[in-house]
Amino acid sequence: METKQEFSIDNDKQAEGYIDNINDKLVEIGAYKQRLLDKIQQLQLKYDKEKEKEQQIIDNRNYYLSKYFDTIDEKLKQKTKTQEKYRLASGSIIKKYPEPSMTRDEVLLLGWVKRNNLADYIKTTQKTNWGDLKKLTVIGNGKVIFKKTGEIIEGITVEERTPTIEFKEV
Repeated sequence: METKQEFSIDNDKQAEGYIDNINDKLVEIGAYKQRLLDKIQQLQLKYDKEKEKEQQIIDNRNYYLSKYFDTIDEKLKQKTKTQEKYRLASGSIIKKYPEPSMTRDEVLLLGWVKRNNLADYIKTTQKTNWGDLKKLTVIGNGKVIFKKTGEIIEGITVEERTPTIEFKEV
């Protein structure tokens, strides 16, 4: 039985040949990926056109149904606080009344809340300034240690990562 010899690079010439071979494969894959992206863009354009047609059909349907809905006797509609409904054999025409949208200016709103002594409606958020605190630490035995006291800082998990190698062409 034959044993396969494990691939290895033993000298600069072999490394250069290997890099050339890999680069050829990467160029081929890159070109194929670009062709796939081009096809995706073509399909996306077709999809967007169909979606636009669909929305236009829905908008037209809703426009004409809305006009018709306004002509229906109010006694025939089911009404709630948020909507009106008229049932047809093929489905229901529903006119919805959504709640109004509100945009808040937090600075002005906070000032109003403070002036009106409504402290229960103020949130206070505290967060560690990790960027500055990190400068005062060192990692030892998989723990984060505060340099000034040698104390282990709670609430931080250290996860060692495997070194990586990359090749950059000149």
